Amino acid sequence: MNGTVEHPADPELTALINGLRKTARDRVFAVTYGGRRLWVKTAGMPRLRSAVLMQRAIATLFRLPILLPPRNQTGALGLAAEAAAIRTLAQADLPVPAVIACSGQWLVLSDAGEALEPRLNAATDAAERWRLIAEAGALLCRLHAAGHWHGGAQIRNFSLSDGRPGLLDFEDHTLPGMTLAERQGRDLLLFLYSLVRYDRGTVEPQLPRIAAAMLREAMPDTRNAIRRLRRRMAWLLTLARWLAPYAGRDVRQAAAADAAIGAALAQYVD
Repeated sequence: MNGTVEHPADPELTALINGLRKTARDRVFAVTYGGRRLWVKTAGMPRLRSAVLMQRAIATLFRLPILLPPRNQTGALGLAAEAAAIRTLAQADLPVPAVIACSGQWLVLSDAGEALEPRLNAATDAAERWRLIAEAGALLCRLHAAGHWHGGAQIRNFSLSDGRPGLLDFEDHTLPGMTLAERQGRDLLLFLYSLVRYDRGTVEPQLPRIAAAMLREAMPDTRNAIRRLRRRMAWLLTLARWLAPYAGRDVRQAAAADAAIGAALAQYVD
């Protein structure tokens, strides 16, 4: 993969995209072409280097590759890497958008339906919300069982089409320096942490049930990767639980997610 044109669009689609890019407010925008709705993702900018360096320093200090930041590929390289990841997952019969074209300036994908997160946020029926979440979790487990990983498995990176969840946004797929178990463990942590807000104010929290179901499906090596993380970060997790009643939302969410994950892991001796 050379990071330049991988799969060029036809000239008419190229002209349409170039025209719309001039007025598009976001780096991801929709186009209608050939009677189909397509999505165009333009090349991203580098992330804040200080945050990336801090995350890398913490991962190195605690000897936890699972905490390493994704490889921050931007421009043509980033687009080509994401296109390659999507095509690999498509070949494994996983529900991802089709790659229509990829150039050094943009990536064109088929429409994958609506984003799942806004549907969850708008749901008034808690049982329906958690049913959709459980299906998204089952899809992530299916991805892992096929020997793959996502890289950015927060609930915001799932779609919904014909009532079934799909996978979106593989910008963080490249995770050098990690084993498969660590990559999959990272996926599970990102997914579960992103769900805590849906349990806020509920009489019967559902996150422990989702965590137990997903960790039951995980490989023993993946569960052990999460155990290593929790052991080496035990002091910080203890502090988060102690501060939870007084601290901000992020700390409370971290404490709640860790409690659910810890309870689920306690069911297994790998």
